[in-house]
Parts: sequence; C-alpha cells; structure tokens
Amino acid sequence: MKSITARTGLLFISTGLVLCVSGCASHPLSAQQVDYPADKVDAHGLFVENCIICHGRNGRTHTFHGWVVGAQNLTDNIWQAETSDAEILHAIKTGPGVMPAFGKKLSGTEIQALAIYVRSFKQTN
Repeated sequence: MKSITARTGLLFISTGLVLCVSGCASHPLSAQQVDYPADKVDAHGLFVENCIICHGRNGRTHTFHGWVVGAQNLTDNIWQAETSDAEILHAIKTGPGVMPAFGKKLSGTEIQALAIYVRSFKQTN
C-alpha cells in the first residue's frame, strides 16, 4: 500500500511539472509583437500567455503549478523591495530554477515590458 501511495504521489508531481512546462510553451502573442517598441507591447497579454500558469493572474502564485514548482509570489513586498529591475530581467531571460527561460522566445522589448508589468504587482500601503 505504501508503495502505491508513493507512486501515485510521484505521478501526481510529475504530471504537474509536465503540465507546467507544456503550459509555458505557447507564445502566439509574442510572435505578433516581436518588433513592437516596449510601450506598445501587450505585457498583460504576454503575462497571461506565459506566466499565469505558475504565478497566477494576480501574481500571488495561488495555482497548482505555482505550488508544485515554488514560483515566486510577485506581490511580496520584501521581494519587490529587494529585487532589482536587472534581476527581474535576468530571471525572465534565463529562467531561474524550473522556470522556463524566455530569452529566446520573447524579444528584448517584450521582456522589458514584462519586467515593468511584474513591478505593477507591488502592493501599495
């Protein structure tokens, strides 16, 4: 019985990781915006297509995938204060941990727009 429970748990986690990676792989909006200047990029749309599976619509990571992979809560005031814009850009480009790297999937201006959008999750007092 213990072995079945362990296998079921492993299958559950493995399925979640596969879904996370596959859910982050589609980029139709980025293909349309590749040559847009940063101020014309639909950063919200890019976030919806590429990021909500783990970070959630509101950036709080209240998603199954976010829980499985330990995604960053983008609304966390300490994280927002201690993380530089350069670090956010680098994370989007290179994909820390299990986060996919978007450096070859999104243009530089799309990545800049996403980084600015990530800052919009900063909570105000």
